[in-house]
Amino acid sequence: MWYPILPVVEHMLVGILEDRNDPFITDVISRLKDVPVEFMSIAEEKIPVERKYRVVVDRLSFRYPFLVELLKNLALSGTYIINNPFAASATNKLIDMSLGSSLGLAFPKTIVLPDQLVIEETDGLVARPDLRRVAEELGLPFILKPYNGYAWQDVHVIGSVEELNNIYPELSRRHILMAQQLIRFRDYFRVFCFDKKNVLFIRWVPKPLAMGQYLNCDLTGMKDTADRLTDMTIQLNRALDLDVNVTEWCVDEEGRWWVIDAYNEVPDVVPEALPPDYYLWIVDMFSLCIRDKLDPGKKNRTPFC
Repeated sequence: MWYPILPVVEHMLVGILEDRNDPFITDVISRLKDVPVEFMSIAEEKIPVERKYRVVVDRLSFRYPFLVELLKNLALSGTYIINNPFAASATNKLIDMSLGSSLGLAFPKTIVLPDQLVIEETDGLVARPDLRRVAEELGLPFILKPYNGYAWQDVHVIGSVEELNNIYPELSRRHILMAQQLIRFRDYFRVFCFDKKNVLFIRWVPKPLAMGQYLNCDLTGMKDTADRLTDMTIQLNRALDLDVNVTEWCVDEEGRWWVIDAYNEVPDVVPEALPPDYYLWIVDMFSLCIRDKLDPGKKNRTPFC
């Protein structure tokens, strides 16, 4: 792939927030040989943050609130953050569903279940959920998962009201929960989107504990549907203001399309887990997205502008 040679100017430096030994980020950096790149090292920072980087690639802050707040300050100082820390920190599965539904995307029927803290400390403002009614509304089995979960953590398939009664009290000590209709799918896709315009469908066999499997995918027989889903994926990522995201789509036994997960701004990209052509496409699109943001005129969208 051909890359434009960009002049080295003030603040052209790209900062990387990721494990130095991560093979994916190593491959991305290899596509940026004409651009100054360094792994970030952070001790303390003055406020407002003094800008050093033109672009920061963030694949760690979702774990650490300190990094989120630092990146917000960097964005306000003019550094372009991939992904926008204001958008990423404001987004969860509930927000995604509300926003996606307004764009015409179909999501499984969902009921939000409060955490125990808000039930116990608000003096009746938030009532304990009627778990039997939840099961009747969604049908059995259904999915129970955290509203801001990641990588199948604390995801359960609930097969009975008794099982829900046993699991909910313990999980709700740690999470706001979503009870969600189980979609019996005949096909499932993870859809990568870069720079709010470059889209790749990969067939996916979802499994817990990072055991899901990527498969080659021929969209020839569903071109019109793929084009429509591509447009909807791009609309969603523009609305979310995410330069890197993975949306999970599935089609059920009656041919209806559903969004299962609209938001995964730090997707695991493991070279040996992906078909080689798909992996190289992802590396190329990520590096091109970084190059695009070197333009000094490009800034993250913030709540203040």
